[in-house]
Amino acid sequence: MKTNIQPTALALTPLTPIHIGCGLDFEPTNYVIDDGVLYHFEPARATLTKADRDALIAAVNRRGDEAIRDVQRFFHARMALFAGVAHGAVEVARGVAVQYDRRIGQVAQHESGGRRVANLLEIERTAHHPHSGIAYVPGSSLKGAIRTAWLDFLNGGRGKEREERAQDIEKRLLNSRDGFHADPFRLIRVADAIGAHVQARIVFATNHKKRLVHDKDGRVVDAKGPATRRETITGGQHRALTGEIRFDTLCGIEDPRRTPAPANRIPGFTELAQACNRYYLPRLHNLLQTLSGRGFASPEWLGSMQKLLADLQPQLDAGHLMLLRVGRHSGAESVTLDGVRSIKIMRGRGQQPEYSSEGAKTVWLAAEHENERSGMLPFGWMIVEQAASGSIASLQAWCAKQPQSRIAAIRAELETARARAAAEAERTRQLDAERKAQAEAEAAEQAARAAAFAQLTPQEKEIATFVTACAAKDGRKDPLNPGNGLYAEALRLSKAALAEDTAWSDANRLQLADVLLEWLPKVIDKLDRKDDWKDARKKLRLAALRGE
Repeated sequence: MKTNIQPTALALTPLTPIHIGCGLDFEPTNYVIDDGVLYHFEPARATLTKADRDALIAAVNRRGDEAIRDVQRFFHARMALFAGVAHGAVEVARGVAVQYDRRIGQVAQHESGGRRVANLLEIERTAHHPHSGIAYVPGSSLKGAIRTAWLDFLNGGRGKEREERAQDIEKRLLNSRDGFHADPFRLIRVADAIGAHVQARIVFATNHKKRLVHDKDGRVVDAKGPATRRETITGGQHRALTGEIRFDTLCGIEDPRRTPAPANRIPGFTELAQACNRYYLPRLHNLLQTLSGRGFASPEWLGSMQKLLADLQPQLDAGHLMLLRVGRHSGAESVTLDGVRSIKIMRGRGQQPEYSSEGAKTVWLAAEHENERSGMLPFGWMIVEQAASGSIASLQAWCAKQPQSRIAAIRAELETARARAAAEAERTRQLDAERKAQAEAEAAEQAARAAAFAQLTPQEKEIATFVTACAAKDGRKDPLNPGNGLYAEALRLSKAALAEDTAWSDANRLQLADVLLEWLPKVIDKLDRKDDWKDARKKLRLAALRGE
């Protein structure tokens, strides 16, 4: 029985760093970088002490950019805590780690009016699984790259017809002017390319002129554009991703009102691969030549790449392999058609833009440091194989010689950080429990004291209040002043207890005498001296209080 679907399993090998934007960033409030590893986390998962919570609230309540800087410092200062609750870890280029340490919590620039702007330190994420965080290549990116190559194959280098727009050119080449149903690519489905152990790395994306730039005196100018930080799928991972491409053959269905005409349909993987290789391979060779001429890439890497392409040439020609360039920084020449290309190139302020049929005048390269001038790599290149065809020895050997990720060590460091944070969280939990138990005990004791105090007679309450005031001195002493302080209060109590119309009982007076004998030498200055204490006893009439 014939089926309308012809699936082909794919194995993908990234050759160079690949970044496919997803609209999300790492920010200094959800990541920290320690020892060359970025740990990303949900801040709410961390167990904060009361001091930490107070510090975070204080940072958030600062004014303007000061709040941003203080919040950044808060997370950076508690690196171990937040690394321990990380749900993922990514290796970072050395220059990215150095820049993070240097800029975190610092002012990026001073503006007019005294305003200071904080370093935001965002890192653009590549497409990734929302739960595992593992990077992948969306099927839409693969299909878009394949579609561009097929359109270029159909166009054959011809120019535009009249004032065609890009979508008009596509419809003409694909014979799909009648609508979506006539587009042959509607019969092709490309799945996301995923892998359980895809390695990612954060690098600088740096922009460079393809040709030397000279000033008016003929001297070479070190012309370099902006640099930004981006997460990438690491190159040199042999068959790290797997995917699938499906061809809907529509067996027996040839109604031109519902389907692409049979003559316009794409036969299969081989024909697509040959079109892609005819399109992308010359572009890769031209790029390697640019990198070599400008000294942007290392001679060793350039030589190994050229040898690999030579080794793979027979399989590329036969359509057994597919060379693609996907994602950001693929270059205008890799997303446009020969013959109709017209790249808008911006010039200096006040100058009109120019249009080029060759391509962009700059190239974006992955770098270890933001000011790198050599040893860089291009973005976006990969080899796609039919998974059932078996590994190609030269490709596998080339990948084995590429710099290897510290992924095993990074995962071990993440587990260590998690264990350390879990232990700290448990210690914090125990301390909180102990503090809570102590507070509850103190509250219970205070309630018991209050209940007992409520049962006392007025005279017993006065004595108890005096004892409490003495105990609160905690080793400190009042001066021997009959007009102020605890000594004055002692004299008042004695006088009240011995008054003719007093309600004080003998037992109350005896209790007061014992309290005064115990506490006054402890809390009144000079009463540790014999003569002063003798004089004080007389004034307090301790003998009378004791009934002597």
